[in-house]
Amino acid sequence: MKTIVLIAVLFSATMVCGEETSSDTKQAATSNKLYAKGIPEKGFLTLKTENYTVPMDAASGWTIEKLEFRGETFSLNNGHYGTVLKPKAGQWWGTGHTEGGREVVHRLKLIVDGQDVPIKIGGTVSGKRIQLIKESTIWKFKVHAEVVLNNDHVFERTTLEAMEDCQTDLIYYFMHCFPPTTTKWIAQLPDGSMEQGPLNAAGGMKISKNSTWVAQFDPTKQIGILCYTPQVISGSGSKSMIWDLDRYHKYYLRQNNGQSFKKGDKLDYTVLVKAVPDEVGDWKKTRNAASQLMMLYPPVK
Repeated sequence: MKTIVLIAVLFSATMVCGEETSSDTKQAATSNKLYAKGIPEKGFLTLKTENYTVPMDAASGWTIEKLEFRGETFSLNNGHYGTVLKPKAGQWWGTGHTEGGREVVHRLKLIVDGQDVPIKIGGTVSGKRIQLIKESTIWKFKVHAEVVLNNDHVFERTTLEAMEDCQTDLIYYFMHCFPPTTTKWIAQLPDGSMEQGPLNAAGGMKISKNSTWVAQFDPTKQIGILCYTPQVISGSGSKSMIWDLDRYHKYYLRQNNGQSFKKGDKLDYTVLVKAVPDEVGDWKKTRNAASQLMMLYPPVK
């Protein structure tokens, strides 16, 4: 009997205060919202061309969730993509990191084959050229980021502008979670020389030098995974690095390892990601693909 009475009382209170409770809930939801009005904060939007499929993760600052080529995943969803940074003596900001603070998304625009398209969580948009444009804030930096898919490659461009004088401990400008099934890497350095080495989950960072392009070979899919930067990403302590772990061979493009910025200072870099089919490990297909990308997007000095 006591239980029945209690339930009746609670039900009655809810009915009497229903309108007020609903209003309070809406107000709380609004106050907890981080992104600008109308921009989804959770869920995925999938971008798809003939060869590439890229889900975009709203919760991680509308950054890449993973990369697929012809229906097979060649870059995993077990880590973050996009841009992250650490303020001097601070904690991480950007994409899925929340230790220091969240990336705040202000505007999104989706263009499919030249036409503006509404952004719908849970949906898939298909076309020959798909462009997602984002404007956001990461710490004291204004961000303009673009992800563009076509049938040949994935184009990523991010511009950072300091909104006030500030200092960073580190900026990882681009990150990609390539699979642990890759067995070796090759890199072209800015002077045109080549270096290469194994990947075997030994830990630590491989390459650790500025690069023009870097590729990994995955024998399980017989593909080369190529990342080309038309303008070498450089700064104080900049490096190209592969974190050689058993869960992924994550590729980092580090812009700095401690740097000061004045208000208005800008960084503007691009990376092109391409899956190279029929690579057998001698790098011939991958080198040819890199040469083609360099013709499409000439190196910037």
